[in-house]
Amino acid sequence: MRVHRSKMLRRMLVGTLAGLAVTAALNGGGARAIDELPFWRIARITGDALGCLDGQSETAVELLACKETCAPIPWQLDERDGDGELALPDGPQPNPEVPSGVVDANDEILWMAADAGRRMRPDEVPHGARCGLAIELCEAAVTRWVYAFAVPPPAARSPLRYVRYDPTRDTVESARVAIGFGAPTPRYLALRDGDGTIGPNLLDRLKVRASARFIGLIPLGRDEDDIQWIFGAWHAGAIRVVRREWQWVRLGWGLRTPIFRTESFVYRDYIELPVRLRLNFPPTYFFRGIEVQAALDFRDLQGWTVQTAQGSAGAVGALSADDVDRLNQREVDWLALDGPITTLVLRLQLGDSLASLRRQILYREDDAGGAPETVPGEHPAIGFRLTDWSAVDRGQHGFTAFAYALPAGSDLEQFARDNAASIEITAKEIGTTDEHR
Repeated sequence: MRVHRSKMLRRMLVGTLAGLAVTAALNGGGARAIDELPFWRIARITGDALGCLDGQSETAVELLACKETCAPIPWQLDERDGDGELALPDGPQPNPEVPSGVVDANDEILWMAADAGRRMRPDEVPHGARCGLAIELCEAAVTRWVYAFAVPPPAARSPLRYVRYDPTRDTVESARVAIGFGAPTPRYLALRDGDGTIGPNLLDRLKVRASARFIGLIPLGRDEDDIQWIFGAWHAGAIRVVRREWQWVRLGWGLRTPIFRTESFVYRDYIELPVRLRLNFPPTYFFRGIEVQAALDFRDLQGWTVQTAQGSAGAVGALSADDVDRLNQREVDWLALDGPITTLVLRLQLGDSLASLRRQILYREDDAGGAPETVPGEHPAIGFRLTDWSAVDRGQHGFTAFAYALPAGSDLEQFARDNAASIEITAKEIGTTDEHR
């Protein structure tokens, strides 16, 4: 499976902010067995692959996986409206699909890849099924199946939900992490301990710093406090929560950037932020020395270990100044903080048109960072720094940021390999008496 997923410096700033917000959580998990699909992967089918499900009511669709027995698995229907936009039916500015709850060719059905199971036997087809799809998921030597049937409503549904959204608090919870929005940047992240209790807030804020010199002479800078926003709409299913908001950046002198829309996709094990920019001219046409920084400013991760593809950099609170200097020279596309019960992984995927950017780690400890904070100091602040914008041209650009919550001590090399691989998904329409072979 391939995970699907201004102008000028100011829109880049906001895009980076959206892109590096921290993760939603993991439900269970551990070391990956050789015959399992990656536990954090999302699977989906859309369009022509929906087959005979097209036109069916959501209440008449049943998704099953077979292990010891065949049983319903959690899934959700995400719809698109008449303009092709993702339909978010809740919130102050919703755009519901009309009619809602009917599977259309531009909708998608999502579930967790790891919930797939063995082949279904003919005698396990649900009673009264009118038609069905055999959906095959393949990654390297691992092949698993999920089955979707049109049945008389109400179809059996799994009661399990992998994510839960509280719109009053603007917070998403899962088994390992609770993340809160409700501000220009996220300012709430808490871990769930072994008995299910949500712990204290570990995050002061997501910091964003963008700096440059206009025509090479006049210094300019913006941070997260210059971002204004309006919450728009949301949709919460069993597999993911989608939030939509409108943002703009206050420039001073009564000026602001154009208002544009951004969406956050919060899954059980990670958050995904696809960001698309359009530049009317190269960013270095007017600006020199462009640097964009985005870092999560934690309140206290004393003793957590900093990990990159080059290995461990040491423990938070125990890194020397030389250790920090060496760490900040590393050019990476992911980094991690390994704690007692959770490993947080940040990954930044640049589009082809931004591949020339220099992408380095940004790590700081015990520094106020030049902005007022709820809790002074950085313990630590960790993220990315983007420099060398000279080869970036005008036109459409994009990147996607991800943040994952994995079990503590996860094999990060295996995670990186899984992340680089794809799961191929094919759907075949079957008769209800088919042997599914």
